[in-house]
Order: sequence, then C-alpha cells, then structure tokens
Amino acid sequence: MSNTKKRSERGLIKMIILIVIALIILGYFGYNLRSIISSPTVHDNLAYVWDLIVQFWNNCLKGPAQYIFDLILKGLGAKS
Repeated sequence: MSNTKKRSERGLIKMIILIVIALIILGYFGYNLRSIISSPTVHDNLAYVWDLIVQFWNNCLKGPAQYIFDLILKGLGAKS
C-alpha cells in the first residue's frame, strides 16, 4: 500500500512541476494568461462547460453519490 501512495504522490508532484513548466513556457512566448482568461470568448466557453458539468452531476452522478454517502454515514452510525 505504501508503494501505491508513493506512486500517487509522485504523480501529483509531477503534475505540479509540469504545470509550472507549462506556465513558464507560455510566459516565455509572451502569452498572458490573465488576458486570455478574461477574454469574453474564453469566459463564455468556460461558463458553458461549467453548465454542462453541473447538468451531468445533477442528472447522472448526484443520485449514486448520495446513495454511497448515505451508506457511509449509516456504516459510521450517523443515521439510525
């Protein structure tokens, strides 16, 4: 189990390092993330994707997640 934990920790650290490197490269080539993110087109696209995620959660994942959460609570003795 400790081997799995070490692997997942390395994965997280690797992801953080890759994100930092990508940000440095974007900055080197003159891309300003603040101006890109604040662009109305990007803002509309992100809002659209967020709405899709919320709909997917409400229509597909919310019921099973609540069921599993209720089982966990019942197992812990929180519900009677």
